[in-house]
Amino acid sequence: MQDYVLSNKEIVRLKHYIEHKHQSLDPKLRVAILSDAVHRIIESRLPSFSDELKQQVRHELLLKNRDSLVIQVDDVLQHCMSLDLSQEELLSSLAEWICSKSTLPVQEEAVRDILLRWSQDSSSTVSLQALEREWDLQDRIALEEIAVTSEPMIHYGNTSWPNRRITIAVVSFFAVLLAILLIKYPVEQESSVPVPLIEPIQRPQPTLKEIQSVGGIPSGFKYVAIDTKRLKQYLLERDSMLAEESYLSAIVEASKKYDIHPLLLFAITGQEQGFVPKDHKKAEEIANNPFNVFGSWESYNTTIDVSANIAAKTVVNVMGRRPGSIHPIKWLNLTYAEDPNWWEGVTWFFDDMKQKIEDESFEWP
Repeated sequence: MQDYVLSNKEIVRLKHYIEHKHQSLDPKLRVAILSDAVHRIIESRLPSFSDELKQQVRHELLLKNRDSLVIQVDDVLQHCMSLDLSQEELLSSLAEWICSKSTLPVQEEAVRDILLRWSQDSSSTVSLQALEREWDLQDRIALEEIAVTSEPMIHYGNTSWPNRRITIAVVSFFAVLLAILLIKYPVEQESSVPVPLIEPIQRPQPTLKEIQSVGGIPSGFKYVAIDTKRLKQYLLERDSMLAEESYLSAIVEASKKYDIHPLLLFAITGQEQGFVPKDHKKAEEIANNPFNVFGSWESYNTTIDVSANIAAKTVVNVMGRRPGSIHPIKWLNLTYAEDPNWWEGVTWFFDDMKQKIEDESFEWP
């Protein structure tokens, strides 16, 4: 990892070279040559910003480190938090630069998310090492999700892990034994004893009519243009802050950007915050992050544009890894919420909104 943009050793070598090469020149001229060389080196090692911005960043970095002229990668990263990273060209250039400085195989998309969040939170510890830790944590969480979802869906209650392993071994043994017996002694006929029917628990839980079995994001969850007037009316009937143009448009735009059905994002706000009713005393704060990204609206209070983009990107990333055997929103539940029934509420809101907003284009299952 290149810790320095300009190191002390480089400065010493430059000074010695200029003094030897231009020893006949006036000391002030030698200083000017050294200054020009330092400026060129720093600018060549900054992110691929515009020339004007590079000069501005270089100037600020040298002012901050005027005593030593030594500039570290962290100095650049910390200064860039003062830039407007909502500008795509700045965020993209900085994320690409960070990836080139890290010894870890950090992914640019993950780096962009972290940088954007840091730029919104002045209390964040900003350094390359901190970024690598956050990326590594996210990567391990993703691996754990894959590991967890590959296990059989058996509820063990409060059983300790050693006991769980024993239980799994016993269940596996009898499953194999049963399979062998069925192969060796096939069932000749069905039992004449009628099997009693068990009444299912009645829940207001509509589901999609068709779920693709191939995995990934089903076509029914991809972006479609919706009737925003009907959507607004749906939200107004619930006295929702999200019916206001700034919130509604931000969520729709984020869904379009990441190719996710807009009503899925609104359904998540319905489950997380009841669509943010206006009569809530902190409605304006909640509306900044109605998806509860990064924990909750209290711990991460940003803007609706930022939270909507993070939520949409999260949905895309998680659903993109979905195996074909599981309901897309149930798969999302494994990462998005601790409540195992969260997906049922989101599914209900999603289908309810599709029926009432898309009208004839929707059929109940």
